[in-house]
Amino acid sequence: NIRLPIIIRVVMNLEISKQALQPFIMFNEGIPYHPAITLYPVKMKNIIEFQQYQMALTVRKNSIFHDKDILKADYWDFIKYACRNGELAAKYDMPLLPFYYDFILGMLQLCCGSDAVIQHNTATLDISINDVPITNKRFDDIRKIIIMQNDIDFDIDEFINIDTIRALEHAKEFEAKKHKEKSEIEDYIDSLIISMNITEEYVSNMTIRKFWRYIKRINKHEEYTACRSGEMSGMVTFKEPVQHWMTSIESIDEYENLKTDEDELRSKIE
Repeated sequence: NIRLPIIIRVVMNLEISKQALQPFIMFNEGIPYHPAITLYPVKMKNIIEFQQYQMALTVRKNSIFHDKDILKADYWDFIKYACRNGELAAKYDMPLLPFYYDFILGMLQLCCGSDAVIQHNTATLDISINDVPITNKRFDDIRKIIIMQNDIDFDIDEFINIDTIRALEHAKEFEAKKHKEKSEIEDYIDSLIISMNITEEYVSNMTIRKFWRYIKRINKHEEYTACRSGEMSGMVTFKEPVQHWMTSIESIDEYENLKTDEDELRSKIE
């Protein structure tokens, strides 16, 4: 009970970082952004909608779009500008772009809880959550919290050149074609149920973030066990010590040197 007002003060002061939010994130608790707005982690029962809705939170606006007005615009203003804008969608070959505003409304309903009242003005496209107007700054905060809270692989403060993005996408497609084995979300769910001896109902109420952490941890445990068995038999040697399965599962960013800070980019736009 003591921690809650402290975290509210930190979040409302916009010191939004994984370190500040970690006490809530690691135990799947709601994050109080505002006295009237608490953001909850999305559960596996909603993963299909979540996978679609998250597209609206991860547009690399300043990498993809060349229009100076869009580059200078805040993210929320950009989403409203793109709403029902078929011409913009056609110009940049993004057919779902006009619906990203709707995706964000859906995501907010998932994250703010069933009791939250989310209202939107059909003329101005402004929204409020429990009578709290969502400004550009508040939207940036909420967007960042949702990304961190649900472990979405995206950093809103980084900039990647569009040519680099296309090269990375091409590399991912190539790797996918090279490896014939393919797993769908249901395959992962089945695998976790068997590995942990749990029920489908249990998985459906698990947060998406924890679900993928468990999948990664199980894989890391199996790899560690196989490597250690081979090493102890004397048949296999490794140049580096085998990493224990309880160590961090965070991925190393191989493309960090290709990224630019978003603030640095904005400062160059007149």
